[in-house]
Order: sequence, then structure tokens, then C-alpha cells
Amino acid sequence: MAGSDVQRFYLPLLERQVSLARGARVLDLGYYDPSAALWAARRAGYVLALRPSVDLAIDLERAGQAEGVSHLEVRLATRPNTEEVGTFDVVLLLAPFFLGNAPVREALAAAAAALKPDGALYFQVHRRRGGETHVRSASEFFGGVELVGIGGGQRRLHRATAPKTSAAMAAIGAVAQPESGRPESLHQLEWRGATVRLRLAAGVFAARGIDPGSRLLLNAVEIEPGSRILDLGCGAGTIGLALAASDPRARVVLVDNSKPAADLARENAARNGLKNVEVPLGDGYAPVGNRAFDAIVSNLPAHRGLQHDTSAAERFIFEAPKHLRRTGEAWFVANRALPYELPATRAFRQVRLAATDGRYKVLHCTEPRSSR
Repeated sequence: MAGSDVQRFYLPLLERQVSLARGARVLDLGYYDPSAALWAARRAGYVLALRPSVDLAIDLERAGQAEGVSHLEVRLATRPNTEEVGTFDVVLLLAPFFLGNAPVREALAAAAAALKPDGALYFQVHRRRGGETHVRSASEFFGGVELVGIGGGQRRLHRATAPKTSAAMAAIGAVAQPESGRPESLHQLEWRGATVRLRLAAGVFAARGIDPGSRLLLNAVEIEPGSRILDLGCGAGTIGLALAASDPRARVVLVDNSKPAADLARENAARNGLKNVEVPLGDGYAPVGNRAFDAIVSNLPAHRGLQHDTSAAERFIFEAPKHLRRTGEAWFVANRALPYELPATRAFRQVRLAATDGRYKVLHCTEPRSSR
């Protein structure tokens, strides 16, 4: 079965097991899959679909417009607002096992907090990808959890009832306030005379440690002091914050389309007392508008969930000249096997291999074509 299939709801299960009243309020946590939100919007009174990144929210909005569904609101968030706690009749959750166990637990807690006392969560897990673990996590936040259906590709649909609101709210509070007294794991990066302390988090790229590709790029990069720098797809902020810490005269903009990532990068910037950075949330170059930079750096994305997808990386490369000064440069790090040299030579007149460690490579691109 294709990897992307397990990131989608098995709709026949929902159609057989989930009954939605016409006036029902439904919360959808479908991540990469718009199908359940669209299915519910054709049946319920109101559907709120939460998505963690700008591109996922835009994709769902466009799908809703194309199908002409009503009663659908799409919001960039991972949990409902405080005033929406205890107001939903049904929650539909596609357990995001591709992000790890912690984000699944957080999503289950958010679902329990969102539901009315007599509401129900329907959540799909994959038997071989943490399914049993996720069912046990659901039991932390619900009084009853039962298997209601088995679908194709080892997908399982469970129903959880009797939400434990207090436990769920406590879990959400702990996630929302990482510095509330509980121990936290910080990773320290020493680079060119600067020390950066970073909190990494599940659901954000390189959750378990500083990515070796980012280290390789930092070891290779040479940027003039006082430059304006754009870190594209910043994640927790490793590259951009290291550059900002090493050169207080630099102005560094860190961009990510994932709200959890952008929030974490801002937190890490504040933790290190960096005043020469900003972290707008948005897709690709959209948040920086027409601003021009001296340098662009990026640990290029190669996946969308579990699915291999280099389209975002190629877009980052192709559009770079529009956001560079004539003397600007770009530093891209990627898996060594990915053929980014061709798109890079279409965007830049000079492309060289600046570093490699056998697994990753760093491309240094200069003389942007069609720059401003």
C-alpha cells in the first residue's frame, strides 16, 4: 500500500459508524487528509477543521470551495480556542502517527477538551504504526474506548466517549506552557563563538536532536557580516538563530508554514535573547513579500508527512532569485541523493558543491538569474 494512503481516512468506516445530526458541531483533525472534513460538512451543522500548517489549511479551503460545501471553517491551529472547550458533539481524528507518539497524545487531549460531556471522538489508527499505543493514550482522556470498525490497509476506527475534561485540560496546559516548571530538554549548539540553546519538540522537524544536515550547512556557510538573511523552512530555528547569534549586526528572518514550528522558533529566539530576528508564519516566500536578502539558507524539505515530496524544495530554489539582491547567494542542504543541482542551475548561474558528508550535501548558489 502506498505510504500516502495511511495518511487518509478510510471513509467507508466513517459512513458506516458515524451518524451526524443536522445541527451537530464537528471538530476535524485530519492533518493531510481533507476527506473527513468535506464529508462532515455535507452532513453536520458546523465543521471546524484545524490544520497545523498554512499549505494544509489552503488545500482544504480550496477543496471545500471546489465541492461547494457549506458550514466548513478552516483554521490554522492544533487545538480549539479556550471558549470552544466543551462545545463539540463529535471529533474526527486521524492519529498523526507520522509525527510521533507525543503529537498523537496531544491531539487526543485536545479532542477530549473540545467535546461536550456526551460527545464522541472517532479516531483512526494504523495497527502496525503505534495503534495499540494510541488507544492506550486515548484511555488517559476518555472513560470509554472501543473498536468500532476495521478498514483497508490495517486501519482501525475507534470511538471514545466520556471525555475526562480535567485531565485533557491539564495536558493541553502542559503542552502550551513548556516553561511552567516541568523539566525540559535543551540542546546546545556551539558555533563560531556563539552558543545557542534550543528546545526541540515532537511534531517539528528534527525533534530528537540537532539535524546533521543543518550542522553541515552551518559548517560550510560563509556570509558577510551585517547581512540580511532568510532562513526558509526554519523548523525550531537551528540555522537562522545560530547565524543571528554569531552576528548581532545581521538581520535574520525565519519562516515556516507550520504553526508549531514557527511558535517554537520564536520561543527559542526569546530564550537566547536574540533581538535581530523575526519569525513570520507562512508558506514559502509569501511572508516576506518583496523584501530582498543578501543570503537565503534552507534545509530543504523532502517529505509531506510520510510521502516523499520535493516540490516545496524545488519551489524554494526556483523562487530564490526574486528575493535576492543582485549579489545575493543561497545555501541549500539536502540529502545527497536528491538531484537539486538541475533546478539550482536554472535559478543561478553558478552552483557549486560546498560540502558533503556522504549523506548530505550543501549547494552554494550565486549569480541569481532574473533577480531584481
